[in-house]
Amino acid sequence: MTTDPLKGFEDLEEPYPGRRKPVNRDRPTAAADDAPLWDAHPVTFAAKGVATEFFYISALAKALDYSIYSVRLWEDRGLLPNSGYRSPRAKGKTPGKGKRLWTRAQIEAIILVAKKHRVIFPDLKGVKHPPTPAFAREVAQKFNELLG
Repeated sequence: MTTDPLKGFEDLEEPYPGRRKPVNRDRPTAAADDAPLWDAHPVTFAAKGVATEFFYISALAKALDYSIYSVRLWEDRGLLPNSGYRSPRAKGKTPGKGKRLWTRAQIEAIILVAKKHRVIFPDLKGVKHPPTPAFAREVAQKFNELLG
């Protein structure tokens, strides 16, 4: 005679074993639509006397799906032209440059060129291609068009 082993647990009030309710089980998972956007946190500084919306390097890195360190390295190696904007230095800190800033138009231009040169999207093997000198030239050309 076979009995169902779960029948003995039907009268239990709580549907889990043990004495405590499991933690972190009823959190909703983030959907792809809830993913934070690169342009979620702009900052405003005066550029040539006009209040302009800028973004830090973290926004550019998020837009390209690379790390901040990669973006800095590209800029240092000449694979990404300087944006031409820096934040004001904090008073009382050691002398140096402010933080790197990009305008929305500059980041959108970088994204456009990155898509063309397949810097953002991985190939069939799942490998993303690093920027090339041709990528840097095209981004520099876009920056010059934005300034002129």
